[in-house]
Amino acid sequence: MSVEELAEELADFWLSALAETNWEGRLRLLGEIHSQLHADLESQSEYDALSPRFVAAIIERLGSPRVETDAQAEVYGSSFNPQHQEAAKAWRYRAAPGAGQGADGLRPSDRRRFPRRVIDAPSRILIQGHAAMCRLVDLSRGGARVAVRESGLSPEPGMKVRLEVPENGLREAIVVFASGVGIGLRFADQSVSC
Repeated sequence: MSVEELAEELADFWLSALAETNWEGRLRLLGEIHSQLHADLESQSEYDALSPRFVAAIIERLGSPRVETDAQAEVYGSSFNPQHQEAAKAWRYRAAPGAGQGADGLRPSDRRRFPRRVIDAPSRILIQGHAAMCRLVDLSRGGARVAVRESGLSPEPGMKVRLEVPENGLREAIVVFASGVGIGLRFADQSVSC
Protein backbone atom coordinates (compact mmCIF):
# COMPACT_ATOMS: atom_id res chain seq x y z
CA MET A 1 0.00 0.00 0.00
CA SER A 2 1.34 3.44 -0.92
CA VAL A 3 1.79 6.26 1.59
CA GLU A 4 -1.08 8.16 -0.05
CA GLU A 5 -3.41 5.16 0.18
CA LEU A 6 -2.50 4.57 3.83
CA ALA A 7 -3.09 8.26 4.64
CA GLU A 8 -6.53 8.10 3.00
CA GLU A 9 -7.39 4.87 4.84
CA LEU A 10 -6.34 6.32 8.19
CA ALA A 11 -8.33 9.50 7.51
CA ASP A 12 -11.45 7.45 6.76
CA PHE A 13 -10.94 5.45 9.97
CA TRP A 14 -10.39 8.47 12.26
CA LEU A 15 -12.80 10.93 10.65
CA SER A 16 -15.82 10.22 12.84
CA ALA A 17 -13.84 10.68 16.08
CA LEU A 18 -12.21 13.88 14.81
CA ALA A 19 -15.46 15.31 13.44
CA GLU A 20 -17.15 15.06 16.86
CA THR A 21 -14.85 17.54 18.59
CA ASN A 22 -13.56 21.10 18.20
CA TRP A 23 -10.11 22.04 16.88
CA GLU A 24 -8.50 21.89 20.32
CA GLY A 25 -9.82 18.34 20.72
CA ARG A 26 -8.71 17.46 17.20
CA LEU A 27 -5.22 18.74 17.92
CA ARG A 28 -5.00 16.58 21.08
CA LEU A 29 -6.37 13.49 19.33
CA LEU A 30 -4.07 13.97 16.35
CA GLY A 31 -1.15 14.17 18.79
CA GLU A 32 -2.15 10.79 20.23
CA ILE A 33 -2.62 9.29 16.75
CA HIS A 34 0.76 10.61 15.64
CA SER A 35 2.46 9.16 18.72
CA GLN A 36 1.02 5.76 17.89
CA LEU A 37 1.97 6.10 14.22
CA HIS A 38 5.51 7.01 15.19
CA ALA A 39 5.72 3.86 17.32
CA ASP A 40 4.10 1.61 14.67
CA LEU A 41 6.03 2.69 11.58
CA GLU A 42 9.40 1.16 10.81
CA SER A 43 11.31 4.36 10.14
CA GLN A 44 11.27 8.09 10.68
CA SER A 45 11.16 8.64 6.92
CA GLU A 46 7.94 6.60 6.68
CA TYR A 47 6.40 8.67 9.48
CA ASP A 48 7.58 11.93 7.86
CA ALA A 49 5.96 10.90 4.56
CA LEU A 50 2.67 9.68 6.08
CA SER A 51 1.91 12.21 8.81
CA PRO A 52 1.38 15.38 6.70
CA ARG A 53 -0.63 13.46 4.09
CA PHE A 54 -2.88 12.03 6.81
CA VAL A 55 -3.46 15.54 8.23
CA ALA A 56 -4.25 16.90 4.74
CA ALA A 57 -6.75 14.10 4.16
CA ILE A 58 -8.46 14.81 7.50
CA ILE A 59 -8.72 18.55 6.79
CA GLU A 60 -10.19 17.85 3.35
CA ARG A 61 -12.75 15.44 4.82
CA LEU A 62 -13.75 18.12 7.34
CA GLY A 63 -14.42 20.49 4.43
CA SER A 64 -11.24 22.62 4.71
CA PRO A 65 -12.94 25.32 6.80
CA ARG A 66 -11.36 28.74 7.15
CA VAL A 67 -8.77 28.89 9.96
CA GLU A 68 -10.22 30.65 13.00
CA THR A 69 -8.27 29.36 16.03
CA ASP A 70 -4.66 28.76 17.05
CA ALA A 71 -5.32 25.02 17.40
CA GLN A 72 -6.77 24.87 13.90
CA ALA A 73 -3.74 26.76 12.56
CA GLU A 74 -1.48 24.21 14.28
CA VAL A 75 -3.31 21.36 12.53
CA TYR A 76 -3.31 23.13 9.16
CA GLY A 77 0.39 23.96 9.51
CA SER A 78 1.27 20.26 9.68
CA SER A 79 -0.63 19.38 6.49
CA PHE A 80 1.00 18.25 3.25
CA ASN A 81 -1.26 20.62 1.30
CA PRO A 82 0.45 24.00 0.62
CA GLN A 83 -2.92 25.79 0.74
CA HIS A 84 -3.50 24.48 4.27
CA GLN A 85 -0.01 25.64 5.26
CA GLU A 86 -0.65 29.09 3.76
CA ALA A 87 -3.96 29.38 5.64
CA ALA A 88 -2.16 28.53 8.90
CA LYS A 89 0.54 31.08 8.18
CA ALA A 90 -2.06 33.74 7.37
CA TRP A 91 -3.85 33.04 10.67
CA ARG A 92 -0.64 33.26 12.66
CA TYR A 93 0.15 36.52 10.94
CA ARG A 94 -3.25 38.00 11.75
CA ALA A 95 -3.19 36.70 15.33
CA ALA A 96 0.43 37.63 16.14
CA PRO A 97 0.89 39.96 19.14
CA GLY A 98 1.45 43.47 17.85
CA ALA A 99 0.30 42.58 14.34
CA GLY A 100 -2.60 44.92 14.74
CA GLN A 101 -0.67 47.81 16.27
CA GLY A 102 1.80 50.22 14.75
CA ALA A 103 4.83 52.01 16.22
CA ASP A 104 2.58 54.97 17.04
CA GLY A 105 0.46 52.74 19.32
CA LEU A 106 -2.58 52.99 17.08
CA ARG A 107 -4.37 50.06 15.58
CA PRO A 108 -4.30 50.21 11.76
CA SER A 109 -8.09 50.57 11.66
CA ASP A 110 -7.65 53.87 13.56
CA ARG A 111 -5.20 55.20 10.93
CA ARG A 112 -6.61 53.76 7.72
CA ARG A 113 -8.55 55.74 5.18
CA PHE A 114 -10.19 52.60 3.75
CA PRO A 115 -11.80 49.72 5.67
CA ARG A 116 -10.10 46.35 5.28
CA ARG A 117 -11.78 43.02 4.84
CA VAL A 118 -10.34 39.61 5.60
CA ILE A 119 -9.79 37.68 2.37
CA ASP A 120 -7.71 34.55 3.13
CA ALA A 121 -7.24 33.60 -0.54
CA PRO A 122 -4.32 32.27 -2.58
CA SER A 123 -2.54 34.86 -4.67
CA ARG A 124 0.78 35.73 -6.31
CA ILE A 125 3.25 38.53 -5.67
CA LEU A 126 5.99 39.71 -8.05
CA ILE A 127 9.09 41.04 -6.32
CA GLN A 128 11.86 42.29 -8.61
CA GLY A 129 10.62 40.04 -11.41
CA HIS A 130 10.39 36.96 -9.16
CA ALA A 131 6.86 35.52 -8.83
CA ALA A 132 6.04 33.90 -5.49
CA MET A 133 2.88 32.24 -4.24
CA CYS A 134 1.32 34.01 -1.27
CA ARG A 135 -1.87 34.15 0.73
CA LEU A 136 -3.90 37.34 0.60
CA VAL A 137 -4.71 37.99 4.27
CA ASP A 138 -6.73 41.19 4.01
CA LEU A 139 -7.54 43.80 1.42
CA SER A 140 -8.77 47.38 1.12
CA ARG A 141 -8.85 50.02 -1.58
CA GLY A 142 -5.61 51.37 -0.12
CA GLY A 143 -3.56 48.21 0.34
CA ALA A 144 -3.25 44.61 1.42
CA ARG A 145 -1.42 42.21 3.69
CA VAL A 146 -0.04 38.94 2.36
CA ALA A 147 1.59 35.90 3.91
CA VAL A 148 4.38 34.61 1.69
CA ARG A 149 5.04 30.89 1.35
CA GLU A 150 8.71 31.19 0.33
CA SER A 151 11.00 31.52 3.31
CA GLY A 152 13.72 34.10 3.02
CA LEU A 153 11.64 36.32 0.73
CA SER A 154 11.55 39.65 2.53
CA PRO A 155 11.40 42.80 0.40
CA GLU A 156 12.55 46.08 1.87
CA PRO A 157 10.05 48.82 2.83
CA GLY A 158 9.67 51.24 -0.08
CA MET A 159 10.27 48.54 -2.70
CA LYS A 160 7.82 48.42 -5.61
CA VAL A 161 6.04 45.09 -6.16
CA ARG A 162 3.00 43.79 -8.02
CA LEU A 163 0.21 41.81 -6.37
CA GLU A 164 -2.38 39.67 -8.09
CA VAL A 165 -5.74 40.68 -6.62
CA PRO A 166 -8.81 38.52 -7.30
CA GLU A 167 -11.16 40.28 -9.73
CA ASN A 168 -8.73 43.23 -10.10
CA GLY A 169 -5.70 41.61 -11.73
CA LEU A 170 -2.16 42.79 -11.05
CA ARG A 171 -1.88 45.87 -8.85
CA GLU A 172 1.22 48.01 -8.41
CA ALA A 173 2.09 48.37 -4.72
CA ILE A 174 4.78 49.65 -2.38
CA VAL A 175 6.04 47.59 0.55
CA VAL A 176 5.15 49.29 3.83
CA PHE A 177 6.57 46.59 6.09
CA ALA A 178 7.91 43.06 5.79
CA SER A 179 8.37 40.48 8.52
CA GLY A 180 9.08 36.78 8.67
CA VAL A 181 5.41 35.98 8.27
CA GLY A 182 4.01 38.65 6.01
CA ILE A 183 4.19 41.80 3.93
CA GLY A 184 2.11 44.96 4.23
CA LEU A 185 1.44 46.77 0.95
CA ARG A 186 0.08 50.17 -0.08
CA PHE A 187 -1.43 50.28 -3.57
CA ALA A 188 0.00 52.88 -5.92
CA ASP A 189 -3.50 53.56 -7.32
CA GLN A 190 -5.98 53.75 -4.46
CA SER A 191 -8.92 54.71 -6.65
CA VAL A 192 -9.59 51.10 -7.72
CA SER A 193 -12.30 49.49 -5.59
CA CYS A 194 -11.65 46.01 -4.21
